Amino acid sequence: MGTRPKVFSLHEANALLPELECLLTQLEARQETFHRLHDELFFAELLDPVSPPEGELQELEDTLEEFEREIEKIRRLGCLLRHPERGRVDFLARKDQEWIYYCWQRGEEQVQFYHSLHGGFFERRPIL
Repeated sequence: MGTRPKVFSLHEANALLPELECLLTQLEARQETFHRLHDELFFAELLDPVSPPEGELQELEDTLEEFEREIEKIRRLGCLLRHPERGRVDFLARKDQEWIYYCWQRGEEQVQFYHSLHGGFFERRPIL
């Protein structure tokens, strides 16, 4: 049986933003490392397809595991990471008896928008 999703107040969502900024910065660094290692491994295999470099493959796998751990840290906060590259995060909430998602993107100072449960980033509306 799954756990109930966290329901956020606007204050609770905004209180998480400094931690989310930090986690998203770490996630971005892991992603950059992964892409760099992937490219290095790809070119190494092009040069020598018979014996791929073991150390680089292990480092790539370790980086992928670290990336997954960073995503799990965000999930444990109770919010939904919608777009890791852009730092888009949703927070389940209630507004006027309707279930919604508060919608935030990395770099925004506070949560200022929301969208319906079936909507997305481009359907977000200002919180009034």
